[in-house]
Amino acid sequence: MLLKKLHFCLLGAALATSVLTTGCQPAPQTEVSQPAQPAQSETVIYNRWETETHRPHKEIEQRPQEEQKAYHDWRQQHPEIH
Repeated sequence: MLLKKLHFCLLGAALATSVLTTGCQPAPQTEVSQPAQPAQSETVIYNRWETETHRPHKEIEQRPQEEQKAYHDWRQQHPEIH
């Protein structure tokens, strides 16, 4: 009878120890971020350049080399559109 009580007490102590030492883990912190904006199409970006630089619409291939370079330089100066 004494052995049963001792066994029961040891089992209870083992369970209590595991519960007390484990504790509660805090929830992992997650970062809330803004959804990624979709990349703009090259046509939209090119049209924006034409508008901002007050140029009439032409296909990029029809522009002189110096205007094509001006467009590519402008794109490099606007990293938000890449």
